[in-house]
Amino acid sequence: MTTGIGTGATTGERNRQDGYAAEYAATAGQQAAFFREQAERHRRQAEQARIFADLSHGEDGAEQNRRAERLETLGRHGDTMAAAFEARARRL
Repeated sequence: MTTGIGTGATTGERNRQDGYAAEYAATAGQQAAFFREQAERHRRQAEQARIFADLSHGEDGAEQNRRAERLETLGRHGDTMAAAFEARARRL
């Protein structure tokens, strides 16, 4: 007996493989949603830090600007991760 889709796999084996692929795609979709939410949260926090930076003077303002930059970087990372998981979900 051979295994693999399209290589003579039994119906039960194909069903298991299809079930695994569907579960994997669903998990990848959940991961993508998580990273999208995180990216949006980081963007909101960066915006808030920018507002505080505008209201602050001297070193406090500079620190808030640095914080906003870090949060924006985290937001871009979240977008990248979400895109990777979305692509993984689409492949299956």
